[in-house]
Amino acid sequence: MSLAAEAPRAGKLKHWTVYFVLWCRMAFGLHAFISGLNYFVPLFALSGGPGPSPIGEFQSAMTDIGMYGLIKAIEMVVGAFLLANRLVPLMALIEMPITIAIAYLCFVVDRSPNIMFSGAREVFFNSVLLAAYADYFLPLFAWRARYSPIWDRKAGGGGGA
Repeated sequence: MSLAAEAPRAGKLKHWTVYFVLWCRMAFGLHAFISGLNYFVPLFALSGGPGPSPIGEFQSAMTDIGMYGLIKAIEMVVGAFLLANRLVPLMALIEMPITIAIAYLCFVVDRSPNIMFSGAREVFFNSVLLAAYADYFLPLFAWRARYSPIWDRKAGGGGGA
């Protein structure tokens, strides 16, 4: 069931949070999709602070080995899935290493105000999505996890723990 469909059932207190998460998902998805697409099809000039950013050298090195293109392709896929409201918890999880790298580059390496805003936005949107879909991740923190291989599940039963 979609977040918007859940809103009427959520009650007055939770009602605004459903739309807040929807907005964050759409904004994060659109940003990721456009950011990834912009690498392959230049749509917008990349903005930066005054003077060359210290991130540029790192970005150039990643481009030289082909890693930057891979990251941008992942961002584009994640963005498309977030916009389509498909596999949202998985997409937020896949995007998290990229979010951490962006945050580090923004807060530690560059530290110019507009770049720091980009890092904060990235961390905020991804954190909101991970928190909104926390029920999918909380079982991962089981102190003594139960052995449950996928090959032991009954056919057609849909699995389950």
